[in-house]
Amino acid sequence: MSDPSLRSLAQVLHSKLQSAQTLDASDRASLEQLSSDLHALLDSSGATAADTAHAGILDRMRDAATRFEVSHPDLTATLVQIGKGLGDMGI
Repeated sequence: MSDPSLRSLAQVLHSKLQSAQTLDASDRASLEQLSSDLHALLDSSGATAADTAHAGILDRMRDAATRFEVSHPDLTATLVQIGKGLGDMGI
């Protein structure tokens, strides 16, 4: 998956977070932090799997996808796509 595709998915994630009505404050804060970390990762030049500043983002993305699979399937689909894209990039 290309960087522009991931950027597009990151924007989709941000939009879905803004429109999600049933997220509690803790879940929303966690997902917004994940979204912010994703944007920071995509904005950094030459991001690789060795970047300690972004260590664990793929695991956190996968954990969030699992956590919200039943309650927010549309959000989960976006998280899974982003996770796949990050994995494809070697993150």
